[in-house]
Amino acid sequence: MKQKRIYIENYKTYRKLDLNLEVTSDRPIILIGGANGCGKTTLFDAIYSALYGLKISNKRQFEEIFNSGVKNESGIEGKTIMLEITFSGMVLGQETPYRLCRAYRFVDGRIQESNVLNMNGNSYPYGSGSTAIQRSTNEAIVNKIISANLPAELSNYFLFDAMKTSDLVKEEQINKLIMKNINSVMGFNKYTQLQNAASAYLDEKKAERLENENLRAEYLKLTKQKVEMERDVASLIDAYNQALNYANDHKLQYEQLKEGRNSDDVIRDKMHQIEENINSFYQKEKDYRQDAEAISKDLEWKVIMPKVANSISTEVELILNEKEVVASARGNILNDQQIEKVTQDVIPLLKEKYPQVGEVSIAEIIKDIKCEQDNSDDYNDKYGFLSDADVNVLRKLVQQSYSNPYLSLDERRESLNLELADIPKKQEQLEEYKRALTGHDYSIIELYEKNDRKIEELKAKIVEQKNAIKEMERKISTYDYDMPQVPDPQYDMLCKLPGFFKSLSCKLLKSKKASIERMMKEQLNINLVIYAGYIGRVELSADDSEEISFKIFHKNGNEIYLSQLNAGAKQTVMQVLLKVLYELGDYDPPVMIDTVMGVLDKESREVIINRYFPDLAHQTILLSTDTEITTETDFKKIVAYVARTYTLHRDQERQCTTVSDDYFGLQTYEF
Repeated sequence: MKQKRIYIENYKTYRKLDLNLEVTSDRPIILIGGANGCGKTTLFDAIYSALYGLKISNKRQFEEIFNSGVKNESGIEGKTIMLEITFSGMVLGQETPYRLCRAYRFVDGRIQESNVLNMNGNSYPYGSGSTAIQRSTNEAIVNKIISANLPAELSNYFLFDAMKTSDLVKEEQINKLIMKNINSVMGFNKYTQLQNAASAYLDEKKAERLENENLRAEYLKLTKQKVEMERDVASLIDAYNQALNYANDHKLQYEQLKEGRNSDDVIRDKMHQIEENINSFYQKEKDYRQDAEAISKDLEWKVIMPKVANSISTEVELILNEKEVVASARGNILNDQQIEKVTQDVIPLLKEKYPQVGEVSIAEIIKDIKCEQDNSDDYNDKYGFLSDADVNVLRKLVQQSYSNPYLSLDERRESLNLELADIPKKQEQLEEYKRALTGHDYSIIELYEKNDRKIEELKAKIVEQKNAIKEMERKISTYDYDMPQVPDPQYDMLCKLPGFFKSLSCKLLKSKKASIERMMKEQLNINLVIYAGYIGRVELSADDSEEISFKIFHKNGNEIYLSQLNAGAKQTVMQVLLKVLYELGDYDPPVMIDTVMGVLDKESREVIINRYFPDLAHQTILLSTDTEITTETDFKKIVAYVARTYTLHRDQERQCTTVSDDYFGLQTYEF
């Protein structure tokens, strides 16, 4: 396949672009330069979409890819996005020209699609205005022609962004890539298809040879079940491959979103802390107001009574002490009965012991004792006017535990004033954090992780179903004993065909593996700078045509693990692998590389410029900035292999990209 020309109209940054892409055998490179944002990747997308079509189903999608300058000038009603690619391909050894035009027009809120493929004067149109039969027929023809030149499922390996190639260097992805190329690019699918067709035809013939109708019915039933099981396996494998593609396509986005979500989680935690601080301040302010209001209502008890107690505490203490002394002294006072009894008992004893004591009047003595007792200062209560209840009130007043709430309330007020001064800063910080949130839809994280689980489930189901098919084949093989052993050369030959095609496929696989291993080793020793000259062997191990593993070994014998290589080395490994598969494959597509140097360092760039690009393919389109393929040195090294140069220029006012026939001002004829 050779691309001859690309015409673009109203697609993204391009109002109109018409590029000649023809090359010669000694100058296979087209070098297209442009600064970032000038439309290199858009040109890449346009060529891809011209081959495989755009998916536009509504006005919004149409507006997103329609040229903004034209839209601002005259709107999109009645306007058309057109992508037209002219290319040639080999048909039965003859180079056949093709022109494929895809147009998408916006009319009355709807998208009108039109596709036309011209081949040797024959036209195959289909689109929105086609009948169902015409569309299905011509669309199938167009898709078949495109697939014959470069199948869509393999296009990503020949039309690719070098910056993203290292993402393919993952065990399952790179193994899948190699196997897909071996099966499809290298033409192995046809042998598998022949093997399956021969097996199906053999089953029919075996059924015919069974004379017993019941056995024949059972045999046909089992073979039918086997076919259904094989379809299920094929469906599971398709689903598995789709899941792997999804994982590969969204790996970087998943990791970025995961990192973004982690960052957002940290920001949200900080926001939560600030919000809690602000809410805590407002709650403390509310509590302060409630407490201040409560204190004002109990002002008498909270403030006045403590002040009164403090003022009269000394006097009250005197009263209480006096009361205690009087109470203690009065504990020794005798009442009238006690005085009379004691006197009557003591006087007779005194008279008996001291006869000289004369007659004494007991009544007078009792009277004198009472009078003396009543007149004693020890028993006189100065505060007799205070009742016991009054004394208890005074005691409680001065002995009550008091705390002045105004002191703590005032401290709270000062603290709240300090916090209040910080509230505007916290609110501003909160707004900054809100702006820092990415606002991404993190549902893809769950979808990606769900897809990972699906991959494991599908792998298990595929193994389980394959084991079930083997068991079914064992059951079917038992019917061979019931078939009549009648010589039939045609049948005997048919029995050998499935095994023959399988054996042929295995031999070709072995041969292709050896070629890939040899070429990969040679190319890696040249292009993989960090191990240049030290690659001992490349190993492709395979148990059958569906499972394969890719490994690189150092000359010292140790494995060089792909996962441990840096991004630049991974890019080199992937580009070398693609080159080898390209050279050994049955397809002959052009190679188109965006961001040509990706993440390569200076030394790796030198190798790629001098040894990789010149003989990469019969047609190589490179999309580069002047910092990737530099005008000072790199262009001079590659110019001998360049057929055409273009530079893309961005017109900011008209919002479109124009093109000049040079590489950042340099012409090929100047060198």
